[in-house]
Amino acid sequence: MLLPLLRARRALLPALLLTLLPATAGAAGKTAADWQAAARADIEAVHQLILTAHPGSIDELNPGFRVWAEQGYREALQLIPRVNSYDSMMAAARYYVSGFRDGHLIYSDNARRDYPMLVNGWRLRKQGSDYVVDAHLKDWPAPLPPLGAQLLRCDGREVDAILAEDVAPYIERRSNGKLAEHLAGALTVPALPDLQLKRCQFRTAQGAVLDMPITYQGIPMQRYFQPWEKAPPKSPQQQRRSNKFSFEDGVLWISAANFNALPSKEQIAEFDAMLADLGTLQGVRLMVFDVRGNGGGSSVIGDKIFTAATGGLDYDKQDLDKLPRTYAQWRVSDLLLETAGKFTQGFVTRYGPDSAEAKRSEAFLKQVQQARAKGETWVEQPGGNLLTRAEVARRGGKLRRYGGPVALLTDASCASACLDFADLVLSVPGAVHLGRTTGADTLYIDVGRARLPSGNVLVMPQKVWRNRLRGSDEALAPGIVLKADLDDDAAVRAETLAALKRDRRAAP
Repeated sequence: MLLPLLRARRALLPALLLTLLPATAGAAGKTAADWQAAARADIEAVHQLILTAHPGSIDELNPGFRVWAEQGYREALQLIPRVNSYDSMMAAARYYVSGFRDGHLIYSDNARRDYPMLVNGWRLRKQGSDYVVDAHLKDWPAPLPPLGAQLLRCDGREVDAILAEDVAPYIERRSNGKLAEHLAGALTVPALPDLQLKRCQFRTAQGAVLDMPITYQGIPMQRYFQPWEKAPPKSPQQQRRSNKFSFEDGVLWISAANFNALPSKEQIAEFDAMLADLGTLQGVRLMVFDVRGNGGGSSVIGDKIFTAATGGLDYDKQDLDKLPRTYAQWRVSDLLLETAGKFTQGFVTRYGPDSAEAKRSEAFLKQVQQARAKGETWVEQPGGNLLTRAEVARRGGKLRRYGGPVALLTDASCASACLDFADLVLSVPGAVHLGRTTGADTLYIDVGRARLPSGNVLVMPQKVWRNRLRGSDEALAPGIVLKADLDDDAAVRAETLAALKRDRRAAP
């Protein structure tokens, strides 16, 4: 891959409503008309970038993309009269962006400055099929629903309907379990002035039903990110995971949890040392690749971990040219030129001008420059031939340095470069997939960043894959679904090893 496959997660900051705060709005120095003009400018800029730089707008294999590019643009413009604040400006722009249902296409929130956030003082969390109040803002001036109370409905509407109609269109329209958790938390702040909750019913832990008015208050962003008063957790808390491994009783457990580009030479050296250690291990009888918490990043990092642990996948190469060709097409644009230049400079700084990473990036930059000069639309990136798992097995696929069982452990966070890594591991004949169903991504990946009139940034894919092993928006479902809380490392390890012991493919 010529540029790191960057998985930028959608920012899920709440929306701001200033209708209840005329004094605050005045202090901020902007009127509703100002915010409406800002929303229009950003929506128009996003529309123009989509048309001139996104591969989807000229992708003949995906006509539906162009349909939303225009329909969504018109619908977003119709929201402008409802805009009166920074956050409702964001909501209008994100309505357009979220309609593409692509985790690589993101409207950022980094121009907020001192604009306040209007919140209701409590935060919701999804637990199973229920929605439970799990946090309060401290020193809230009005009554709040008790911690642990279940939200039943608001204003005569079911919670799922509120999230689907009033939250998802302005934040995240794709559906999987992980994204649903984000939507519940986003109910703290409405996206547009007419989407405020007025009255809700809750069921307490003791079974009593409470009917309460919902109040909103403007707060500084800094207060929102200070510690909230939380209900005692009923399960282990989600952990920040890193790339590491453990080797015990012949079980090599590799946590491949972070594929983000390494920002410093020190971290690069630490990562390289881990890879070297992996290559020296002897007596491995079971290998588990654990990608819990991995939301993507650079596929190069995953490839290096896999190769260090296994020596890489080998198979009969005869007549490969008879298989379908896999390749990517980069959309030639000003944004791609800028992105390629930035990555080249970054690789030179981190790895050195003579490194393979820097030279590869410089060569790609020259390709883009030459294509631009010739007026060409695409720069092609070869991807080899399409090797399905069945084809690898037919060709006698095996790992070069390890002949034992291989397992992959996933959760719903797995997307982008994490999915590329999952494809690689599952290409090993006999590999067992455990955990939960992954996320999914479209064929549009490898992002650039364009600054918008508001100061916020549009993160946008710049290339499209052709004949990729995994289809567009195709999630990977495990053959063995784990029942353990995936944040409980001990329980996950115990259930994983027990399940693999029962599975004949993974029997050491």
